[in-house]
Amino acid sequence: MTVHGGDVWQVAGELRIPAGELLDFSANVNPRGLPPGALARLARDAADPQLLRYYPDPSSRALRKALSDHLGVPAEAIVIGPGAEALLSPALQSLQAPRALVPVPAFSEYRRVCAQQHVEFVPFPLDRADSFRLPVSDLCDLLQRERFGAVIVNNPHNPSGGLLEEDEVRQIVDTGTPVLLDEAFIDYAAHASLVADAASRAGVIVLRSLTKFYGCPALRVGYAVAHPDTARAIQALLPTWPVTQFALDALTVALEDRAYAEATLRENAARRETFGSQLGALGLTVSFRRQLFIAGVAGRHATRGGDTPAPDRAPPHPDSQLRFLRSIRAGPVCAGGRSFR
Repeated sequence: MTVHGGDVWQVAGELRIPAGELLDFSANVNPRGLPPGALARLARDAADPQLLRYYPDPSSRALRKALSDHLGVPAEAIVIGPGAEALLSPALQSLQAPRALVPVPAFSEYRRVCAQQHVEFVPFPLDRADSFRLPVSDLCDLLQRERFGAVIVNNPHNPSGGLLEEDEVRQIVDTGTPVLLDEAFIDYAAHASLVADAASRAGVIVLRSLTKFYGCPALRVGYAVAHPDTARAIQALLPTWPVTQFALDALTVALEDRAYAEATLRENAARRETFGSQLGALGLTVSFRRQLFIAGVAGRHATRGGDTPAPDRAPPHPDSQLRFLRSIRAGPVCAGGRSFR
């Protein structure tokens, strides 16, 4: 079974080392980890036996209020779920789409969820020579020529990191085809988000992650923004208590730490450039273009995550692999290829 993110537990078991000693490059997660205040809240809550006796807040009141203030959208337009990935299925189900057009390569969960919901997955291939840049006009032309129940777009594009500006995404929305917009990494380019449109306009659902930017995917928290009627339909498809109270409280505190967010944006920009230079020193080629994170590298021995070298190529020498690891300090890098189809 293909899953996204790194299975560090399996690797740690096979190598017989603690998982904490592994460097995981299979997911783009903020290396800072939780903001200090959020980490302290998590530890305090976990140490309180009284809280363990209570069920979590089923309406996620505090976190929805914090997100409402942060995004400038009504709280009733926000749905909290156990990660953005877990919201894909109920969001797609709420659209009742028989066919979905999906630019590829893309997050592999899109294909899996379409199969799960018996939705025809229709790929829209992106050009490697153009750094997998989405040709918006071509996509819109196809949406106007053919009938699709939904189009699934991620912005920034994952795995390439290419960013569509707000007006480009709105062109897709204006075709009238329902849009499922995955903004898992939009915190790095908040100006391009369409959350305001999603909160007020039927037929647009935005999915966003909280745990990538705040460095805590183990907590599993994400959210959807949609017209309140659609938000209620998505909420009805979720478990009564989808997220633990510990996670809700920690992420509520994290959202309040603006200094953390600002420092993360500065560090990501600087470290991306440094990392790219270090990869170049190893004889690898990195194309940044409009990317927000490093999407891929190319070199004599480079392979996609999960791939094996071609038969006529020797595998990477351990020394070169060690040099590669030592060149890395911190910062979002590309996920393994198995997460994308």
